Amino acid sequence: MAEKTIDVTLASITNTGTRSVSPYGGISAQSVRVKDEEQIFQSGFLYYTEAGKPIHESGVLSIKPGKSLTYNSTQRLTISHFDAEEVGGLNQMLMIYSSLQQHMVTIGGSNETYYFAGRKKIFFIDLEGFFDFPWSYRAQYEDDERTFEANYTVNLISSSG
Repeated sequence: MAEKTIDVTLASITNTGTRSVSPYGGISAQSVRVKDEEQIFQSGFLYYTEAGKPIHESGVLSIKPGKSLTYNSTQRLTISHFDAEEVGGLNQMLMIYSSLQQHMVTIGGSNETYYFAGRKKIFFIDLEGFFDFPWSYRAQYEDDERTFEANYTVNLISSSG
């Protein structure tokens, strides 16, 4: 069995749209089984806030268009990979998972809308050195669209096997 210990960091969130964003919910870094991503081995929040609460330690409630906030929130995970001859191997990968919502007010009402981003999956073989990547999030209710980009870094701390 081989293992890699990595640090996963939510570096910043940048509003890429034309309306303020105030996402609530969570973003987590997880080590999950490759063949069944619902089987989670390790998980830790990179971002978490509740509706109506600040989205940043500074007390900020929203991010204006074109602006960003620095988070530098890090989780350390160990990702395992088994040789083909090892029976019952549970090969793992890194997955960035999010469940975020946005409160949107429109004429005649309001709605809690989910941000769509999918799940970012990074396989064991790709966890090398230091790299960063952006991941886009989008929520829409009627004509109201909110978008932001989260910037992540992954740093290989150690590798064995």
